[in-house]
Amino acid sequence: MKQLLVISLIILFSFLSNCATASAGIATSNIPIVDQKYSVIGPVEKSKHWFTIDFAFIGIPLSKPPVDTIIQEAINEKEADALINIRHWNDKIIILFVTINRFGINAEAVKFENDPKKK
Repeated sequence: MKQLLVISLIILFSFLSNCATASAGIATSNIPIVDQKYSVIGPVEKSKHWFTIDFAFIGIPLSKPPVDTIIQEAINEKEADALINIRHWNDKIIILFVTINRFGINAEAVKFENDPKKK
């Protein structure tokens, strides 16, 4: 009976000691588009997650954060040239020694009327 109480308290403590954090931000575009004429193709919304193992102040990521990947996937999905009005967010959930990180973007995909690479 005493062992059951100890195990129950450990499980209860592990659920109560978890935490979650979040942050957000805004960017005008993923590339400079000054003096470029463009048309909006449509909205995009993407999110990805990755894991880290944390021991006190030491965090070991099991993969790279997918920031570049998620932006490129959003551009390719709409066959766009760039993203504008980017709203990005990041949150994480910590469960014992494992952290689940999530990164997401909401943006508008645009297509340039003249190819900026030809200038």
